[in-house]
Amino acid sequence: MLALSINEPQWVEIIRILRQQQQLARYAYLFRQADVFMQLPQYARHHLRNAEIIADKQLRQVSSEAIELTKLLAPLNVRPVFLKGAAYALMRELPAGIGRTFSDLDILVPKEQITAVEQRLSVFGFLPEPVSAYDQHYYRKWTHEIPPLRHHSRGTILDIHHNLIPPVSGRAPDIRRFWQHLDLTDDGYQVLSLPAMTLHSLIHLFFNEDFKKGFRDLTDLHLLFAGFSEQDWEQLLQLAEQTGFMFELMLACRYSHSLLTTPIPAWVMQQTEQYQPSKLRLQLLDFIFLRLLSPQHPLLNTYLDQLAALLALIRGHWLKMPPQILLGHLSVKAFCAIRDALFGKHQFSPKRPG
Repeated sequence: MLALSINEPQWVEIIRILRQQQQLARYAYLFRQADVFMQLPQYARHHLRNAEIIADKQLRQVSSEAIELTKLLAPLNVRPVFLKGAAYALMRELPAGIGRTFSDLDILVPKEQITAVEQRLSVFGFLPEPVSAYDQHYYRKWTHEIPPLRHHSRGTILDIHHNLIPPVSGRAPDIRRFWQHLDLTDDGYQVLSLPAMTLHSLIHLFFNEDFKKGFRDLTDLHLLFAGFSEQDWEQLLQLAEQTGFMFELMLACRYSHSLLTTPIPAWVMQQTEQYQPSKLRLQLLDFIFLRLLSPQHPLLNTYLDQLAALLALIRGHWLKMPPQILLGHLSVKAFCAIRDALFGKHQFSPKRPG
């Protein structure tokens, strides 16, 4: 195995890169699965084991938060759907959840109940993060979620969604389609089915404008795809077709297969390749994603990676907002940046509610 041929100076750099990508605990699991963990240098084992301890602690925290949130929202007759990293972790049998770390919990609730959910959680200590009046307006009018909430004592950050991408983008799916694809974990928590969960994961990745953790998100897809049955592939293709995300599914299959040699059935690749864009546009996408979905770190980044990141930033904003709204948004952000540079950021920073 390649890991056994790496010397300690090389491990120093590899550990730094994996930590930047939040992949240390996941790779520790993979090394144990391959039965080579104890053959690694002591330096590598030390850092990998520390990452495992942190990931295990976070898993316990996610479980306790899921219990608390489910109990708090029961009087509203709301059962939250846990999304992304929290969902992977709560599905104990899912390889994508083993060693997966994350900075916040994401849940999906019906849009018509989101105000009641926010008000009830505030009574029990989930308070809004300080954001400007403009950002409050931006979240509530244009996006698919409300501003983040943080628990006053535990520090848990909670993102409450009513859709999967901003409605202002014009691409937000009919969320009822996803509500029809729900599963229960062994402990009774509500999550999306494996095909729907995977579709959300790849939508989130390819609608993003920041790819600092792109490699982590691509490995999520790799592990999710690896557990698919033929029926799962059929359901994923059907749901992607129904919700208008076949292009994003094509990108996910293309780059997961190219960069991680993910075993994707030939018939799936053939179906998704029908949604490839023009040759020139595909070359541009390859320039961006073959770089940004590889591990990112100052040790590795070149000026071409920086150019790819800039193009991805422009692309992500363009996808999420129509031109007239994007222009206004960028104008406000530019004004605030200039104001803060001239007078000091803390003069205008929103304060946490007393």
